[in-house]
Amino acid sequence: MFLSRPRAAVLGAALVTLALTACAPPGQPGDPGVAATYEGAEVTNVQIDAIQQAWLDDTKGQDVANRRQVLTIELLRDDLLAECEELGYPVPMSTAETYADQWIQFKGQSGEASDELILATQGILALYIVAFSDPTLASLTEISDKVSESVVASPRSGTYSTDALVQDVQAAMQSADDKGLGSQFSYTEFQNVAAFTVSDREWIDEGVSGS
Repeated sequence: MFLSRPRAAVLGAALVTLALTACAPPGQPGDPGVAATYEGAEVTNVQIDAIQQAWLDDTKGQDVANRRQVLTIELLRDDLLAECEELGYPVPMSTAETYADQWIQFKGQSGEASDELILATQGILALYIVAFSDPTLASLTEISDKVSESVVASPRSGTYSTDALVQDVQAAMQSADDKGLGSQFSYTEFQNVAAFTVSDREWIDEGVSGS
C-alpha cells in the first residue's frame, strides 16, 4: 500500500527546489534558472519542477519522472509533434488529455490530469508514435541529432546524447513488450526515456525515477 510522504518532507523538498533554482552549480554558464536552451526557446528549472510536482500529485507518487527525463521530453517535444503531423498521426491536446487521464487510472488513482501532466503526456505520446512508426529509429535519431547540435544545457542535467536517447527508447519498447502493455498502455514506458548522460559531479540532480 502506498503511503503519502509526510508534510514536512514535502516542505523540505520544496525548499531544496527553491535553493537550487536560485543559484547556479559550479561551472554553470548563463542564467542559473535555465535548464537548457534550444532554437531560442528556454526550458527553466521552474518548468521542470512544476512537471515533476504534477507527476507526484496526479499519480499520488505512483509514477514520477526525474529531471533528466522531463527535460528530454521538453526539448524534443516540438520536433516530435511535427514529425507526428507528417506521419499522419497528430497529437492534439484533446488526445493528450485523454491519455493523461487514462495514465492516472492505469496507476490505480482517480482524478483528472493537470495541465502540466497533459503537456508532458503529449510529448511522451509523440515520442512513442515516432519510435514505433520507424523501428530502425532513424527518424528519431535525426530529430535528436538536430537537438544535440544546438542545445545548450546546464551541467546540472548532464550531457545530451543521442546514443543515450536511442538506448532508453529501445529499453522502453522492450519493457512495454515484456509487460504486455499493448497499444493501450505502452506509451507509459516512454516516460522513462532520458537523453542525458549522468555527470559525476556531486551537485548533479537526479530527481526521482519513474522506472
